[in-house]
Amino acid sequence: MGKKRLKARKEARKQGLAGSLVRPIGNQHPVLVQAISNGARLDRADYEVAHVPNPYGEVIVRGELRRHAGVRRVPRFETLHRTKGISDDVLACLVWYAARLAAAQAGMVRCGLDVSGTGGGSAFHHIPVQQAAMEARSDVDWARGFIPGGELLAVFDRVMGNLESEGDEGFEAIARVVYPAVSVDWGRRRASTAFKLAANYLSMGAGPRVLAGARAA
Repeated sequence: MGKKRLKARKEARKQGLAGSLVRPIGNQHPVLVQAISNGARLDRADYEVAHVPNPYGEVIVRGELRRHAGVRRVPRFETLHRTKGISDDVLACLVWYAARLAAAQAGMVRCGLDVSGTGGGSAFHHIPVQQAAMEARSDVDWARGFIPGGELLAVFDRVMGNLESEGDEGFEAIARVVYPAVSVDWGRRRASTAFKLAANYLSMGAGPRVLAGARAA
């Protein structure tokens, strides 16, 4: 190892950044380092291993669809459901909301790119032009209307997202923004309670339609 690289490694170790600033040596291939990082995320329950379709195409061998194991992020509302924090019906409404929000946001981004490419507008003028995106945006607005404004809606949007943001923030981060005047621990618990209340309001308002649609499907 050259003197310059050895010196840089020693300096990085002092700053606690050896893993990010210095190339792996020995048997630590970059792919292995990434795998270790993914394993740590799984330990924190931020991600989970799930079987997903082959990304290179659905390959059927002897009548069986071949799948591979992938890692997906676990939405915060799924974690709450697994710990019995929300009911099955509330979960179904939140899954529906997340899907409609994703459809609306995708349509808005596509439209923004189209407008900016023609020179007739700005990429920030996100107006969904496709019928599917317009219907999804209408559904999101309709569903959010069942949630009282103020802290309930603020917490809900930071967990689930809205038409301007992706969401999925942790309750500790939400507490710092929504409840800056209280301790982080108390604010985290308050944010968790507020989200559950908001989700129940959503379920009471949108539930009949969402659950009826799920049963019909």
